[in-house]
Amino acid sequence: MAPMHSWEQMKPRTVYDKAVQDFTETARRLATLDQHFRQASFAEFKMLMAFEAFDDEALKRYGLSKPMVERVLLKVYQTVVLGQQR
Repeated sequence: MAPMHSWEQMKPRTVYDKAVQDFTETARRLATLDQHFRQASFAEFKMLMAFEAFDDEALKRYGLSKPMVERVLLKVYQTVVLGQQR
């Protein structure tokens, strides 16, 4: 039997928060590498974050539904992109 990852034992809200934290770290790294990333629309942000890969990863790794992954990405976008524009 494969070992359980710690997020598999987390409550749904904690899993959501962990996904936000992980995706925010990734987005911040991308923002430091790509000037365009900092001015991206939400649609561009999702493409730059390789949305399909993150979508599949989140669905498998975190056990989040597609609407929840969208909420995670929106939260990360607001934090990283919109937060830098202020």
